[in-house]
Amino acid sequence: MSVNLRENIEELSDNSLTGLREAFRRMMEIQDNRGYNYIAGFHGIPGWYCWHHGSRTRGNLSRPFNLFCPWHRAYLYWFEQFLKDRLERVNLPWWNWSSEASRTNGIPKAFSNEFVNGTPNPLYKAHILVPNSNPPFDEDTRRDPQDPSDLPTPQMITELLELNDFDDFDIILENIHDQIHGWVGGSMGLVSTAAYDPLFWSHHSMVDRLWYLWQLRHGFANGMQDMLDEVLEPFPLKVRDVIDIRNLGYEYAVAQISVNV
Repeated sequence: MSVNLRENIEELSDNSLTGLREAFRRMMEIQDNRGYNYIAGFHGIPGWYCWHHGSRTRGNLSRPFNLFCPWHRAYLYWFEQFLKDRLERVNLPWWNWSSEASRTNGIPKAFSNEFVNGTPNPLYKAHILVPNSNPPFDEDTRRDPQDPSDLPTPQMITELLELNDFDDFDIILENIHDQIHGWVGGSMGLVSTAAYDPLFWSHHSMVDRLWYLWQLRHGFANGMQDMLDEVLEPFPLKVRDVIDIRNLGYEYAVAQISVNV
C-alpha cells in the first residue's frame, strides 16, 4: 500500500495548494452523496453523528468511553477518499494553530484569502444547503476569528503529549479542540455547521495528528482496549480499523514537535 503524506498547510508547495483548492472546488460542485455538502452534513446538521465528550446529539446516545478521536479520524479518512476521487494526488493538510505563524497571523492565508488570482477561493467558504433541517439552512459559512495570540501555545501541546493516561489526554485534547472552534467563531463555532467550513478539515487533521504523535509515544491502542469493536457510524469502520493511521494509508510529515519513539 502506498502511503499518502499529510503536510502542514503552511508548507504546501504552490502546486499542492492549487490541487487542494481544485479538489475542494470539484467536490463542492457535486450534489449527491459524493459531494462536499452531503459529507459535511454527517457531523452536525442533518446527520448528527459526531462524538464529543462521550456523547452525541443523534438519539442522545452516550458511551462509558469517548469515541471523539477514532470517530473524527474515520470522518477525515472518509472525506479524504472522496477528495482524492476528484484529484488523486491531494491529501488533507493540517493547520498547526500552535505555531508562531498562527499565533501571529491567525488563520493561514490558504484559507483566509477570499480570492486567488481573481477567482473565488474554495477554501475560504462553502455553501450550507440543508432545506429539511429546522430551521432550514441556505447560506455561506462565515468566520469571526479572535486575537491570534489567544491560540494554544507550543508549551500546551508539549504538556498534552506528555500525559500518560488516554482519558486525561482525550479530555485536554477535546478542550483545546473546542477552544479552536470557538476562536474561529461563525460557522465553526457551532457543532451543527462546523464541518461545512473548509477550515474544519485542516483543524481536525491537526487534532488527529496530535493523537497520532501521542500514540507513537504511549502506544497505538492505549486506552482503546474496551472499545475496539465499536462501530463508527455512519462509516463501515470500527475503532480497531482506525487505530493505526499507517493501515489507513497515510502519514504525517515531520514537523516542529519531536517525539521520542
